[in-house]
Parts: sequence; C-alpha cells; structure tokens
Amino acid sequence: MKRYYIALSIVTAMLLGVALGVLAFAKEQFHLIMALLPFYFALITGVQHWVVVKSMKKSPRQFVQYFLGATVAVLFIHLVVLASYLFTHTDQAKSFTLAFCIGFATMLVFETVALILFVKRQRKNQS
Repeated sequence: MKRYYIALSIVTAMLLGVALGVLAFAKEQFHLIMALLPFYFALITGVQHWVVVKSMKKSPRQFVQYFLGATVAVLFIHLVVLASYLFTHTDQAKSFTLAFCIGFATMLVFETVALILFVKRQRKNQS
C-alpha cells in the first residue's frame, strides 16, 4: 500500500502542476478550485483503493460487491460535486468541467493500472 500512496502523491503533484501551469499561462481561465481538485481526486481515489484492496482479502463474491459498490459510490460523489459546482458557479462552468474531466480521467487510468498491478502481484505471491 505504501508504494500505491507514493504513486498517488506523484500523480496528484502532476495534476497540481498542470493547474499551476494554467495559472502561469492563462490566468483568466484559472480558478482556485482547479488547484484544489487534485487533492479531492486523491482523497476519493485513495479511499476507493483502500476499500477495494481490503475486500480482495475476503471472498471473491464479496470483492465483486465491494468493487461495484465503491465504483458506483465514487461516480455518484463525482456527479454530485460536479453538478453542485456547475449550478452555483455558472460563469466558470466550461473551465471547471474541463479541469474536472482531466482530473477524473487521470485518476481513473491511474486506479485501473494500480488495481491490475495489485492483482498480478497477488496472483504471483499465491503461486
């Protein structure tokens, strides 16, 4: 788990760097929330990974239930956050949605790769 959280910190720092790059090169498009989004995604992704990894140590049937439950819960949380911000800050809708989608896609790819590597390591250790 330690390697995962180090990698998650690196990805979060990279997303923060992208947000600060927007500040440096396109100040009119930058909003403070863009710098906070990487931390939001890191928190949600870290909790999701922890829940899924803990469920892997139980039966395969429980893993599937926890994995699907965690995925649906995370998608619902993202939908609520995105919708509530868009309805309260309509003037920032385009730039926020773009930043949110970039963060979501980055963390989705990161989490998928991390889970695949974790499962491969688990199988290798069992055989």
